[in-house]
Amino acid sequence: MRQRRTQELCAGLDLELVMLETQRRGGLRYLILGGRTVGLLLRRRVRVLLVQNPSLILASLVVLLRPLLGYHLIVDAHNEAIEPYINRQAWIRALSRWVIRKANLTIVSNRQLAQRVDGWGGRSFTLPDPIPRPPPAAAARPLAGAFNVVLIATHARDEPIAQIFEAVRGSDVQLYVTGNARRMAPALAAAAPTNVTFTGFLPDAEYWALLRSADGIIDLTLMGDCLVSGAYEALAVGTPMLLSNNQASVELFGGAATFTDNTTADIRRALQALRSGSSDLRAAAELKRGELVERWRAKARELISVIHKYAVPQPRT
Repeated sequence: MRQRRTQELCAGLDLELVMLETQRRGGLRYLILGGRTVGLLLRRRVRVLLVQNPSLILASLVVLLRPLLGYHLIVDAHNEAIEPYINRQAWIRALSRWVIRKANLTIVSNRQLAQRVDGWGGRSFTLPDPIPRPPPAAAARPLAGAFNVVLIATHARDEPIAQIFEAVRGSDVQLYVTGNARRMAPALAAAAPTNVTFTGFLPDAEYWALLRSADGIIDLTLMGDCLVSGAYEALAVGTPMLLSNNQASVELFGGAATFTDNTTADIRRALQALRSGSSDLRAAAELKRGELVERWRAKARELISVIHKYAVPQPRT
């Protein structure tokens, strides 16, 4: 899976990134990519391997290969790899915890997830996402509404989009919804208020220009202790943001965001707070961005030291 977190993590740590892809779907996809993964690792004989999870299939495969090939394994685990929300089957939970126990190190984005990893017999390392860098061409532009808000959406099951639509219905908020709207339930799309605009997938420069032009950014999730990508993107452009009121988000972005419990009434209240506190939130975003950039650099140096230690062959005793 193409993930900005993985790409920026490898760039920031100066690690080689290899992405294996195919147009195939279903079981054939895993057979093809699994075979290519095995072939790559047999040829390269790496000392340290970092993979992202999801994919749980990839993470499980490299755990199985580790005794044969002798590498140290680091897994960059997203929320779904720690506490599955989309796929909640018991076997997926069991397999996810097995990967955590077998990896040398599991990277997570926040303290709450780290506590779970350590409690299940793994070894955690906490590293939030780096603040992204918008392209220089992403200049702000005028938008038509009285109060323009961007909803960053992937239309996954953890996003309370119906509640957001009801919160803006009949208001002077102009809501721009990103992502592939075809993934949305047809009935929900058909019932969208007239002040909702579906942008579809935007080219990178246009996407960042929209975020920079908006009066506010919404990125909500029903997942517990989930740090959404949209929060980092909002900080990157200094646009006030509305986030879900989970403990991890409040700890990391507190003071630079407005929070909601994801209900329609509270989203409406939070939008009003976002609007009235816009100037203070923009100033706080500038400070928070600098703080998180420095924090990421310090943690990245610490992680690089761990990787270098793994890479050096240890003397036999």
